Amino acid sequence: MKIQSRYLVYLFLFGMSVFIHAQVISNSNKSAMAQQDLTPQPKEIVLDALQAKGGAIIKTDQGENAVLFPALNPLGDKIAWKIPGSLPSGLWQLDIDFYQPEGVFSPNQIMSFEAENGEKLGALDFYYIGLIKGTYTKSIGFYSPKAASVISFMKSAQRNTNTVAIRAIRIVLASASTLKNLMFVFQLQVIGQQVKLPIPLPSGLYVVNTSKPVALNWLSPDKSTFPTPLARELHVFLDKPSQPFISSDGVVNDIQLTHYPTLVEPDMSSAGNVPLMVASDSSKFEIRTLKLIGYKGSVTPQPDLFPGGKTMAVVTSWDDGNVKDLQVMEMLIKYRMKGTFFMNRNSQMIPRLRELEEKGMEIGSHSWSHPALYNSTPKRVLDELVEMRRFLEKEVQHPVISFAYPFNYQPAYDADGNYVLRSMRQAGYWSGRATTTGDNSIDSIPQPLAMRPNFHFKVGAVKTKEKLEQLLNNSGSILYIWGHSYELAGDGEKILDDVLSTVANRPEIWYADLGELMIWQYTRNKMIIETTSNNDGGKSFILKMPELNSYLRKQVPVSLSIPKGVKEVLWQGKKIPVVNGQVQLVW
Repeated sequence: MKIQSRYLVYLFLFGMSVFIHAQVISNSNKSAMAQQDLTPQPKEIVLDALQAKGGAIIKTDQGENAVLFPALNPLGDKIAWKIPGSLPSGLWQLDIDFYQPEGVFSPNQIMSFEAENGEKLGALDFYYIGLIKGTYTKSIGFYSPKAASVISFMKSAQRNTNTVAIRAIRIVLASASTLKNLMFVFQLQVIGQQVKLPIPLPSGLYVVNTSKPVALNWLSPDKSTFPTPLARELHVFLDKPSQPFISSDGVVNDIQLTHYPTLVEPDMSSAGNVPLMVASDSSKFEIRTLKLIGYKGSVTPQPDLFPGGKTMAVVTSWDDGNVKDLQVMEMLIKYRMKGTFFMNRNSQMIPRLRELEEKGMEIGSHSWSHPALYNSTPKRVLDELVEMRRFLEKEVQHPVISFAYPFNYQPAYDADGNYVLRSMRQAGYWSGRATTTGDNSIDSIPQPLAMRPNFHFKVGAVKTKEKLEQLLNNSGSILYIWGHSYELAGDGEKILDDVLSTVANRPEIWYADLGELMIWQYTRNKMIIETTSNNDGGKSFILKMPELNSYLRKQVPVSLSIPKGVKEVLWQGKKIPVVNGQVQLVW
């Protein structure tokens, strides 16, 4: 009975701590929403297309007015609505009635809320707005401690097509229960180190934006906490309700907090239950003997910078698996170059993967359904990575080690750290290509699982040549070009042809696909070369490397620089000539 009584006391105290914490949040909610309680709230505000300033008015199929950005409108153009009497502080739901005039997706648009003096009170980036022709409604939530006077949309990407149109915006009061399943944006005050919330923060996916880098601690009602690193933009997944606190020296007056509803995972059962293929096993070593015929010196053979003694590498990669991949493939073949083609489950090129591989191209993964991984739950991220790799390996019958991030790479954090990179490691990829640009060399790829290419092919031949000349002066450099094959439309084909012709046919360049590059880097980093014996016939060396899948090992020969004076080597019972101080060994 005493043990049971003690347990009941502990349970009561725990319940009281959760209740007190909830009351603290509730009291801060009441304070933050006091203005809403005192100010008469409009029941409904409706803003129609004709009230908008900017953009162009069109008619829907039903003859209604709608406003959009025409294809030729420049980036930064705005469509804005002035809110009659302004929108008082409080929780609001906006139902936006869209009309998609064409059967293509709309470019990026950024939706913003502004005060009377132009101060930004929150912004949302819509990437895919419309995918299917027709009308539909998207609901979002909004909170600001200040009154909002203007709602605007800004064109933030150019894809040479009309954007989705807006028929009307309906604004109504919201509650915590209605916001739970919506995308919503909160502009929140920071008092001291505490972020003032209008409602208890539910579990889910969030993006934090601040004017200066800050580090946060996330406190749940059970008093558990986890930190997130110093950043101006942060993606975080909360598996339980949490209160953010500023934990760095960064001083900010407010933060923007955007919530993304958790989406239902797609059906990935067609990947099957076959295990992922093992690409390498560092616990096992493969050992070979190399004899330098007639050699009596003390110099040890060394791995080349790149195979064949090349001093630079060029790689290309292509996202989404559009049928125009075949056209890109033929252009690469024309210039004796290679490419990695990244696939989703529904890519048009899925039935033709072997055709790409037979022509010397690499197949990589672009996730199962092309979500932004940084706006996905940890489970969704891992499933997207594992199941697409599993599906592709079933199709091509060898390990798939290369990945490209849909919508670029950004870290996302949970209580155990960056779960995007963690999932990449768990899924067994060797590289993950981002779209943010940067330089790499064979001895310095800052983060292979978030690798930065040099640029998109549409930068053109002039900038490509400038970059090429710069990199040729830095031995070990890698020129990485990427794109989408559908971008060959219009002048894209000529641009790509000019770019490829600029970098092609250079004797000092190794033209590889991404997988080959990573296999070679693995070989250079992991190979151990040891002297074993000297005799009248020459000098022998032991070559050790971690066990690598036989298909991957065959993709790239072991390329070694051999000491001067050696004319041939003995490898696997065969004599192989040394050419220009190098030898190519098939493992």
